[in-house]
Amino acid sequence: MNLTSARILIVGGETLAGAALAAEARRRRLAATALSAAETAGWAHATAIEKAIGTVRPDVIFVAAGESGGIALNRAHPARLLESNLRVALNVLGAAAHLRVPRLVYLASSCCYPRDAAQPLKPDSLMTGPFEPTNAAYSAAKLAGLLHCEAVRQEHGLDFFAAIPSTLYGPEDHFDPDHAHVASGLMVRLHEAKEQDLPAVPVWGTGTPRRDFLFSRDLADALFFLAERYDAAGGPINVGPDADWSIAEVAETVKQVVGYTGKLEFDATKPDGAPLKRLDAAPLRALGWQPQTDFAAGLRETYAAFLKTRH
Repeated sequence: MNLTSARILIVGGETLAGAALAAEARRRRLAATALSAAETAGWAHATAIEKAIGTVRPDVIFVAAGESGGIALNRAHPARLLESNLRVALNVLGAAAHLRVPRLVYLASSCCYPRDAAQPLKPDSLMTGPFEPTNAAYSAAKLAGLLHCEAVRQEHGLDFFAAIPSTLYGPEDHFDPDHAHVASGLMVRLHEAKEQDLPAVPVWGTGTPRRDFLFSRDLADALFFLAERYDAAGGPINVGPDADWSIAEVAETVKQVVGYTGKLEFDATKPDGAPLKRLDAAPLRALGWQPQTDFAAGLRETYAAFLKTRH
């Protein structure tokens, strides 16, 4: 599919991934429309969703919708997160299938993988073990969306597939501590500590878990690449870098970017989450795609965007 002549619908324009997709579409001067949760009663208004899709008549839909957040939000509101993401899986994908949208890329989550799956994580490991308990409800809902893509392709012959991204960060983040991803959440807290001249900042967990991080612009580039080239029959595909960092390393790098001079205090009484999550992105590399953004450089760009929101 050639996206330069395609009608594109981005579902979830209010999310980090959705906003990055919209920004990249503008940069490429593509014909893209964004649909937000506010326009569909939080994805509960199935009629409004179907009407919006029917109005755009898209050649391809990118589904980046659904509420997400860190461990604290997952522990406090598992039902809310499950409901939000199940509504997306049911109503958005269902409407797209009913209207026979020819191609759809659903953004799943690395949380879909079992907690103890072999590393690096490969789609073959999906559904081979239990989820990480701290985000099991959210994970189940995201897995439902992934499986819905498989079911639509099997039953209706439409090119629906799931892309599974690494942990995201980028300038399109809302920098809301409850909903921010790991790097952005640390950035907010360390910036506030710097402003208040606090001597130390607590960080949840031991700092030892390792994650791979993907810059939002690289994600958008990868998703457009896949929409044009990927054979949906291949099933879910990972989108990530070829490196991972410990939470302690991430926190220290964010600290340097922000210019905070106090101490990081890791609180081992708080949950770590999965000890390691690193995606196997070899199939995507074999297709010819590579991320372009150095982690520290991406953090600096993200922090510059954060400062603009504060001023």
